[in-house]
Amino acid sequence: ESSSKSAKQVEASNKSSEEDESHEPEINAKSAVLYSENTKTVIFSKNKDERVAPFSTTKLMTALVCVNNVEDLDQEFVISPSSSIKVSGSSTAFLQVGESLKIRDLLYGTLLPSGNDAAVAVAEASLGSVDSFVEKMNEEAIRLGALSTHFTNPHGLPDESHYTSAYDIYLIMRAAMENEDLREILGTKEYQVVYKDRNGVKKSQVWKATNLYSTGEKELPSGLTILGAKTGTTKDAGYCLALDTEKSDSPYSYISVVMKGENKDNLYENMTNLLAKIS
Repeated sequence: ESSSKSAKQVEASNKSSEEDESHEPEINAKSAVLYSENTKTVIFSKNKDERVAPFSTTKLMTALVCVNNVEDLDQEFVISPSSSIKVSGSSTAFLQVGESLKIRDLLYGTLLPSGNDAAVAVAEASLGSVDSFVEKMNEEAIRLGALSTHFTNPHGLPDESHYTSAYDIYLIMRAAMENEDLREILGTKEYQVVYKDRNGVKKSQVWKATNLYSTGEKELPSGLTILGAKTGTTKDAGYCLALDTEKSDSPYSYISVVMKGENKDNLYENMTNLLAKIS
């Protein structure tokens, strides 16, 4: 009897050890992915192809379509009435009709403070109209293999026909980070923009990144550095974050995506747990 009991204890111990080795991070967000960019392998995934609302992570595609279609990002564009979005809680870069900014600066306004007004301006500056631009967004999604994605606008305000997946946001983030201009913008924590008001008078404001790792409100796991980040949040339907990080003092980089966390704290808990998988 004692030897039988001993065997069971050994079996239980082995089982416990196996469970420890295969322990997955606690990810209770709707979906998530973690990819190694060096080995092109999946480190972790949960519901990676399930459709979710992208919210402002949409703007990764907006920026990508812009740089693919605009030769000179330093040409100026005058803000049109289309950028005046009267939706409660709509994120803004505080741009006014008639103001003149470089398209490059509009990209900063789209990606840092996540301005919906700037995103509309980027679309109009790139292809003349929002409709033409959205068509290009969907063409680019297909080209990238983001087959669980469909866009209806350049900013991410909710629409039942506007959706993506964690895997598709990974594909879009990866493509954006391959562009030198977007890599620079997505890695910026703070940017002072100088532009002209409707009367041609210079004005300026400072835009700050919205992700809490960059602001210092949340602590990034040690040994990692952010190369680029984009948030997507709405109180009604969830919180999203896409990151490109690298290991300090090494060439290894990783793209991680968490979609539809319950709130900001939950989103960053999920992302920190996900990043803890990088060993």
